[in-house]
Amino acid sequence: MFAYIQIIDQKSGVNYGYVSFKFSNHNLYISALKGIVNTDKITVPISEITNVDEDTYYGWNRIKFNYNGKRFIFLYSGYGEFDYLKENMLEAVMD
Repeated sequence: MFAYIQIIDQKSGVNYGYVSFKFSNHNLYISALKGIVNTDKITVPISEITNVDEDTYYGWNRIKFNYNGKRFIFLYSGYGEFDYLKENMLEAVMD
């Protein structure tokens, strides 16, 4: 799946760009595609995710969560990615 992501770190600022992501082995894997996400790959253990929130931002669906002192924000305009992330995120966090 693909999404636009913002990663807010109080120490180093905001990174953003397009990423691909998938869920596997109780982890969320995020890989940079284009933009200013300053790392090629991020592995997020589902069990360490906190403060999951869902809302809309100027008509775009948005899912936010905290991990490792950073705020991750996924933005979507459609195409099923939002539902995929939401279903897997909520299911994994509730386990």
